[in-house]
Amino acid sequence: MFTCKQVSQALSKEDYEKLSPTRRFLLRLHVKLCIFCGKFNRQVMDAQDMCRCYKQHEESVAEHRPKLDSAKKDQLKALLAAQSKSEKS
Repeated sequence: MFTCKQVSQALSKEDYEKLSPTRRFLLRLHVKLCIFCGKFNRQVMDAQDMCRCYKQHEESVAEHRPKLDSAKKDQLKALLAAQSKSEKS
């Protein structure tokens, strides 16, 4: 079984999903059972899960994102510049 310090170090140094299945199981077991570090380390694990999910979805969305041609980009820049000038006045 891991100590609280070992669990915190393992989560801060690397992604827990990259650990061996046995170590990952013991780490999750400790986090579920420990009243001292459970809440914090659960949040760390959730944050890592969210980052991993975001990264996976970002790559798939980027492939289907429409590309702007230079004329559209120039139009947007002009609109933003005009808007910032009117806000300053």
